[in-house]
Amino acid sequence: MSESRLEDPRFKFLLVLSILFVLITALTWSPPLPRLTTEVRLGFHTTDLYGQAPMSPHLIYPSKFTGAGVRVAVVDSGIDYLHPDLRDNIECMISFTVFQNGHPLIWCPVINGTLAQAEVYEYIVFGSTGQYAWRDENGHGTHVAGIIAGKGIASGGKYRGIAPDVRLWVVKVFDRYGETSEETLVNALKYLVQFDIDIVNLSLGANNASQSLKYAIDMLVNSGKIVVAAAGNNGQTPLTVTYPARYDNVIAVGAVMRDGKPAPFSSMGGPGMAKPDIAAFGVAVVSTFPTYSVYLSPKKIDNYYGVLSGTSMACAVASGILALWVEVVGKQEVRDPNFIRAHSIYMNPFGVKTYSAGWGLLLPP
Repeated sequence: MSESRLEDPRFKFLLVLSILFVLITALTWSPPLPRLTTEVRLGFHTTDLYGQAPMSPHLIYPSKFTGAGVRVAVVDSGIDYLHPDLRDNIECMISFTVFQNGHPLIWCPVINGTLAQAEVYEYIVFGSTGQYAWRDENGHGTHVAGIIAGKGIASGGKYRGIAPDVRLWVVKVFDRYGETSEETLVNALKYLVQFDIDIVNLSLGANNASQSLKYAIDMLVNSGKIVVAAAGNNGQTPLTVTYPARYDNVIAVGAVMRDGKPAPFSSMGGPGMAKPDIAAFGVAVVSTFPTYSVYLSPKKIDNYYGVLSGTSMACAVASGILALWVEVVGKQEVRDPNFIRAHSIYMNPFGVKTYSAGWGLLLPP
């Protein structure tokens, strides 16, 4: 660049305007954290029903309790927050795909306005960033949230979640394709430490160990939260449970068929890896699904519900059951390491922990 051009007042003026534009843009909408798309994936899910008839989870685990007052964070791909079965449960939505002034974009209906207003605002955000803040573009997060908290309104109560009165905290970390970076996930988990949340549902997994992920999980547990994670998608092969389900302070959930047999896709522990901790219904699970077009294409019941199988689904079932227990006996008792053993039914005649189903099926109160 020539010195004469640098000294040109018009060029200097344009240069200053350009710098100001960049600064204003950076302060208004920060880009999402860097993503390495192969690091962390949503927990295993498949459209294969393995010969099972689709069934709503509340029929497998009937209870007179509803999880009233219990807060459950679903760290996933977002949610269809206007879905009739879910909209009344949502207490807060937090985005780790869209940021404002360097902070995750949050919408809490009691503070920010209605969910219909959130949708209007989200379209404005999309126009600025090209990203949806809370909308579920994958389908996985809506299905998981419905297993935990769906009210069954769109089906007249036929397809209901385990704990239909819990308060949902929706934490979006995954993109349309069910991928995110470890850094994004770790930052989301650390962020949740400050809130009064009872249960954190992690229907996700990574094959490799990570000190930063372990540190974030430890922070969550030490802050009093119950962390529940999917065992993984590696099939009935020993020593294949994924992270963070492998960690001792996380409740790892394997999937079983309705006859109690381990699902073919559910990861196993083995010598030196006493995981999973429990098992739950995870095959041909009916739950809420976005009413608009998304990446996943499950077997649809109608415009409001879909059917998926996987440890993701089993993890959500377990989170719902634990929410019922928190309602009944309180979080401190449920956090006791011996609690799930005392309230599970063994899946073998010997009364010992197995590498496919842990202590067995966690029973509702």
